Amino acid sequence: TSDHGEALGDHGLIQKGCRFYEGLTRVPLIFSWPRKFKQGLQAHGLVELLDMTATITELCGLAQPETMQGRSLTPLLTGDAPPDAFRDSVRCEYFDALDAFFTGGTGTFATMYRTDRHKLSVYHGHDLGELYDLQEDPWEFNNLWDDPGSQQLKHELICASFDSHV
Repeated sequence: TSDHGEALGDHGLIQKGCRFYEGLTRVPLIFSWPRKFKQGLQAHGLVELLDMTATITELCGLAQPETMQGRSLTPLLTGDAPPDAFRDSVRCEYFDALDAFFTGGTGTFATMYRTDRHKLSVYHGHDLGELYDLQEDPWEFNNLWDDPGSQQLKHELICASFDSHV
């Protein structure tokens, strides 16, 4: 696995960086443990890097600390959990998410909140954001952030993102 993907020309961007497009955030995660994990299992549900820590901790037979934020993927890997319904949402953060050209040299803090259907990216303190309906727009070209018909959804996702953070 990796902590990020690469843009490779998506949206005119190269390498990694300041955005949360699928090519940057939805990266493969491969586990292998013959006779322990279900072979050939492919899951497309949402997981976070924090889940790797919880999984490895469990597999090592260690107690999960109370402060553990991740969820063990072991039930998913053994076939004891539905392969595409592990998390309802995921959240990630990026510090200095916009180039100094866009922020006047101040940098920024950005967060992404993603459900199975929607993705919300907020560039905090700059009144900038992105909102995509991934079912209708899987390539993330139609930013609904300023769309009048999407304001209720945007506010619901902002609140859900905040709630998941705290």
